[in-house]
Parts: sequence; C-alpha cells; structure tokens
Amino acid sequence: MSSSEGGRIPASTESFPTIPGVQDCPVGTPREIASSDLLRDADRLFIRHEGQCYTLRLTSSRKLILTK
Repeated sequence: MSSSEGGRIPASTESFPTIPGVQDCPVGTPREIASSDLLRDADRLFIRHEGQCYTLRLTSSRKLILTK
C-alpha cells in the first residue's frame, strides 16, 4: 500500500459484516433487505448516520418506525 493512500485499505477490499439475504449489487443500485435480517430477534436496531443515532423499531402491530 502506498503512503498516498494514507494507510487506509482501498474500499474494494474493505471487510464489512455480511447480512443474510443481501447480495452484492453494483454501486448506487438500491438493495432490498428483509427487516427480519436486520432486526434478527430484536424489536429495534440503532443506525448511526453522519454522527446521529436513529432507532428503527418494530411495533406491536408489526410496523416499522424510524426515529431520531
């Protein structure tokens, strides 16, 4: 790796956790992910976006609510 890369691993070789049911798509292509694959056995999950934390919650009527 050259010093011009700043010690960062090139994006094409970075390792990210895999989510069951998610297939590789071309960059910029929307992906479809089953909510059950994201939530697993929980009723909520936290999403970090640009320094803010959001909560994706599954309600008792099986609806999804995203709050800040």
